[in-house]
Amino acid sequence: MTLNSFRGGVRSLKEALAKFYEAILGLKRLRRAGWLRCGVREPESVAAHSYAVALLSILLADLRGLDVAEVARMALIHDLPEAVIGDLTPEQKRREVKRVSEKELEAIADLAKSLPEEAASRYLQAWRSYAEGLSSAARLVRDVDKLEMGLQAIHYIRSGSRSAIDIYKSALKQIKDPELKRILESLGKDLA
Repeated sequence: MTLNSFRGGVRSLKEALAKFYEAILGLKRLRRAGWLRCGVREPESVAAHSYAVALLSILLADLRGLDVAEVARMALIHDLPEAVIGDLTPEQKRREVKRVSEKELEAIADLAKSLPEEAASRYLQAWRSYAEGLSSAARLVRDVDKLEMGLQAIHYIRSGSRSAIDIYKSALKQIKDPELKRILESLGKDLA
């Protein structure tokens, strides 16, 4: 890696790592908005959610013969823009789809400016692929994002936060993969 591979005033790998880690810290501190809204005590962070999505995604990618590196990259960075714009509930995203998409793209592009060009290009491409949802890998990660939300809802409901039932139901509706939908439905069959 040479100095020429850095952009946006970043002059070293040390500087790039420090700036990127600031975003990671933001995700570690940022509590998921949906859980806060429904009154869950001590809700998971966006980083915890992204990590769970990544682990579930790579397992499923392995089982389905998909590119594990592509899936892992996509799963780990899918919520990275939230380090800049905050965590938005699905309702907020649906109400302002175009504006939110633009803000997310701006945020990920801004974060990428501090990275070496090769990494920035890969991360931007992975995030765009996830956002568009056209590839098999992107569709998997998008569904696993909802699956993890549903699984977390089951955990919170069984821990006493009954109001998380709406999030569980929302996750069920949003999952497109029939197998993943059946799995979530089966795991939560005693909830309703």
